[in-house]
Amino acid sequence: MNQQSTVSVETIRQAVVEAGSSLYRDGIRPVADFPAKPDGLFLQQKSGEYSEFVHFMASMGRTFKLGLDIGVASGGQTKFLRDWCPIERTIVADLGVQHEFPHWSRIKKTVRSKIELELIGDSHSRRTYDALQPYKGQIDFSFIDGDHSYGGVMRDIMLAHELFEPDAIMVLHDTIVVPDVARAYEEIKAHPDFEVLWHSKGEFGITVFRVLRPARPVPYWRHWLAYGVGPKTLWKTLKKPFKRKKKKSA
Repeated sequence: MNQQSTVSVETIRQAVVEAGSSLYRDGIRPVADFPAKPDGLFLQQKSGEYSEFVHFMASMGRTFKLGLDIGVASGGQTKFLRDWCPIERTIVADLGVQHEFPHWSRIKKTVRSKIELELIGDSHSRRTYDALQPYKGQIDFSFIDGDHSYGGVMRDIMLAHELFEPDAIMVLHDTIVVPDVARAYEEIKAHPDFEVLWHSKGEFGITVFRVLRPARPVPYWRHWLAYGVGPKTLWKTLKKPFKRKKKKSA
């Protein structure tokens, strides 16, 4: 449906509003700047920013063969984007614990793409890594909106980077509002294997990259290093929950 590239941003924005916002955990306040709907998509997006992103993707005029969405929550974004930008087959990876995730069982039936594989669990796990190895060199689109810690998002990028084909498109979400994701964005922007094609001007932050070169595959254990997240940083992260408070001296 590449004719959709001629549709205006405002038309897409109206469709975003019609699709319905996500809710905070209190089940009352909408995450976005438009109301939620009981049978809606529960989009975790700002209407203006997201409609401009979707318009950009539709305007590319590409039909993607195989997409990888890491972090889908309700699945509303996965469904909505494919209504405007053709992606023939889709792999989804999600931890499955986000409060809007139960809507995915309903929404996935309406996605205009063949659901090739569902990986419900940690995207950094050996299970996910092994399941995705047969798709090396086949992924031509990825939307990354999973773990929002610096190490987490870098590991997701590293995972996708090895699976991409040349000239693939990678999208990062929350590249403005979340400091750790903003840090990852700055580093990937300077990486020679990526080129920024589009970057939103405010709100949550959505960035579209072109993949100039896929990464050379490395052993699974190397993914824990995630570019610049070295062993010392990883050790501090792991031992922090177990660190005992020192008793104050009398």
